[in-house]
Amino acid sequence: MVYLKKVSLYVDEKLWVRFKEAVLKKHGTLRKLSSEVESLLRFSLVEEEVQSAFERLGVRLESVISSDKIKQSRPKLRGPPSEELIREMRGRRIAEALSRQ
Repeated sequence: MVYLKKVSLYVDEKLWVRFKEAVLKKHGTLRKLSSEVESLLRFSLVEEEVQSAFERLGVRLESVISSDKIKQSRPKLRGPPSEELIREMRGRRIAEALSRQ
């Protein structure tokens, strides 16, 4: 059986409004506010546990890299996308097969 605990928090009003808007967009209702707060708490604790596990293993975590930073450091394409190349090769193969008939 799961026991729930009711808590009271003091949160910046603007931050709370933004959080409620995000929950509303995600779920279409504000009935999921508690579960969203709980999932954020769980995520925070799991992240902490993972970090301490890495430290126990001797793995140094210098910094967390954001997805935006990863996107910025991706190599630039030097040529056309592969799907265009494959489409062109298939077209040539079909044309060669038709010309043999």
